[in-house]
Amino acid sequence: MRGLKKWCAPLAVLIAVGLFAACDEKVPTEPQTTDLLAELGNGFPYPSHDFNLHIIGVPFEKSQDLDNNNGRRIFVLLESDNTVTEPGGKNNHLGPKGSGNDANKIYLCNSTNDEGDSTDQRCADYGNPDDWGVIDANGTDSDGALLAVPDPCDDDDSTTTCTPRYSVWARALAGSKATITTCADEDYDYDGYKDTWCGDNGIELSPNKGRKAQDVSDNLLFMTITVDDFIDDGYGNNIGDPELAACIDKGRDATDGEPDTYDVYLFDRCFENYFWNYDNNGLKNLELRFYWEGGV
Repeated sequence: MRGLKKWCAPLAVLIAVGLFAACDEKVPTEPQTTDLLAELGNGFPYPSHDFNLHIIGVPFEKSQDLDNNNGRRIFVLLESDNTVTEPGGKNNHLGPKGSGNDANKIYLCNSTNDEGDSTDQRCADYGNPDDWGVIDANGTDSDGALLAVPDPCDDDDSTTTCTPRYSVWARALAGSKATITTCADEDYDYDGYKDTWCGDNGIELSPNKGRKAQDVSDNLLFMTITVDDFIDDGYGNNIGDPELAACIDKGRDATDGEPDTYDVYLFDRCFENYFWNYDNNGLKNLELRFYWEGGV
């Protein structure tokens, strides 16, 4: 390891001979651990990331075409009202995709195998398999932004234990705060409407002391939802969601009347049009970094 070499003092300064007893001795530099490097810097893991993205809050809707311009940034409105009101449950005021209120949503394409988890043809046309990339950088308009990300899990079964193939870290750089929540639409229509679900594991981000990064993998790679198969509205009508309960967990008794909680990872079956709901309250710049497993 490269070190610091100490040279002998000249004869005229023999008074300092005691301080130079180790003349010509190489003193190695103490190695720094990965954790120490991360702690002393901006908090991001070391070594370098595999993809980075900046989410930039702007005061007005952007009018220019920002499709396929190869930037590593997405624009969202600086102030928005797309709040998740039922964490872990249905949030139909946020969807479904195409309903005209998709501003400040970052829709996600499955770049690994395009399992049909998005109804946007641009996802199928994305040409960089198993990689990240901004397809539509304009999240300020009525159809939201579009980001390609790899599938974090080996399969699309919600009941299979998953160790994600990559992690996501976030650092709020400027402004006030924003809340990001993973959401998705049911991929079937049994009652004339596709319900939109959002996890109860959203995260609020704001510039902290030192603007340190934090691991947000448990917030952005899955949504934690609770599904009831039967709820009596008091008039003998079932207002639960037995179809979704049966879809997520095929072995489940769809009439047991017991709610179950699931971690539904990105691109798991039973849902489509996965998105990050970016409820912005003045956050001007959020940096996300993505790391393949083993790179941290």
